[in-house]
Amino acid sequence: MRRHMHDTDVIFPDENTVVRHSVLVQIQHWAVALSGIVLLFSGFGQLPVYKRYMLNQVPGFAWVSDFILQFNIHMIAAVVFTFAAVFHLIYHFIEGGRSIWPRKGDVKESVQIISAMIRGKEEPPSHKFLAEQRLAYAFIGFSIVLLILTGFLKLLDNIAGVTVPYWLTFWGTNLHNIGTVLFLFGFIAHLGAFLIKSNWPLFVSMFNGRVKLDYAEHRHPLWLREIREGRALEGKMTVENGVRTVAGFMVATGLLLGALVHPLWYLLPAFVSVNLIQSAFTRWCPMENLIRRLWHGETSGGE
Repeated sequence: MRRHMHDTDVIFPDENTVVRHSVLVQIQHWAVALSGIVLLFSGFGQLPVYKRYMLNQVPGFAWVSDFILQFNIHMIAAVVFTFAAVFHLIYHFIEGGRSIWPRKGDVKESVQIISAMIRGKEEPPSHKFLAEQRLAYAFIGFSIVLLILTGFLKLLDNIAGVTVPYWLTFWGTNLHNIGTVLFLFGFIAHLGAFLIKSNWPLFVSMFNGRVKLDYAEHRHPLWLREIREGRALEGKMTVENGVRTVAGFMVATGLLLGALVHPLWYLLPAFVSVNLIQSAFTRWCPMENLIRRLWHGETSGGE
């Protein structure tokens, strides 16, 4: 049985499970998480932290105090991090999906849920995301936006021939540091939430995309009600937007890496451009084919 909902189609593969996250949502999530970890590690690596505490003396870790290497790693991770954030914005908001967006009363509901957990009482019924998840999303989302904007400003300041006013560099650097602390705090709190047993199925769902139907019935009945009543039509990203997003990311990646790492990376945007041009004549686009497979297992045809 297949029904439309936020993200992609909700699938009830059997009477015991329900798909909570599509493959694309899982890719977005892990792209942000893994690139975020690399950004934190390489960001601190550009400070004398690892050398000061002699981490570079550990066998196999001499590279951690190499500033240039850490800077290049940071830039590459920043490309993935930025793309994943932009893709998420398009996929969830421009196309209409807003079930993760904070709602009025979330603070009060979060207190009720946490209080119920501590006291072992029944939690109030929830939508697809718990109230505290929506608030945490807003907190981490704010830190990500702050990191991307200030990080771009810091990148400009490192490009030869570009002069950024001192006051802008000063505030950009300090806000970037603040964003780093906020993101690190949010990341730790996000992981800490899964120490609670009732949240374990949500953690597993970020790997397999599914939760048990009885778990959803017990904890997220409002979400299932929306699905069954056909009210969960909160948007779906089109394949065309997906192709444009991926193509834009690949072009931006090639240009950035070509400028920072090696000119051979300029071949990437050139390859993407040639692919898009040929698709206009042949009516076949490999990237579109790939995205359709990720969405619905389609290889051709329309939505």
